[in-house]
Amino acid sequence: MTDTQAAALKSYAADVGLPLYQATVRALELGIASLVGGRGAEPVRHDPVPVADGSTEAIEALREAIDRLTIRAELTDRLTQRTLFAAGAAYAAALAGPGQGDEHMASITRDAERIFDRQLAKARES
Repeated sequence: MTDTQAAALKSYAADVGLPLYQATVRALELGIASLVGGRGAEPVRHDPVPVADGSTEAIEALREAIDRLTIRAELTDRLTQRTLFAAGAAYAAALAGPGQGDEHMASITRDAERIFDRQLAKARES
């Protein structure tokens, strides 16, 4: 998920009064439904579950844990992408060989960006 998509999802959750995890599930369900063109993949409607006395705190703790996991997943994705770019840049620099100057560095940067884009696209295909 991109930062823009995460921000849109958080904004949607706040606008409709849903916890982030429920908004995420709803987005996933609607996304799948749109991918299959409505062929029997409508979002599941959940009736509110009655809350037993004393379980409100447990539910809130679960919501907070899911929010923390979502934040960690976003950070992990960003770190993974930065690592992928750094590896691509090192590979591009090794291929370019020794050199100086702005054009040499610009060439390495262009190659690193192409390597990053290609590898990221391959990862998303899997």
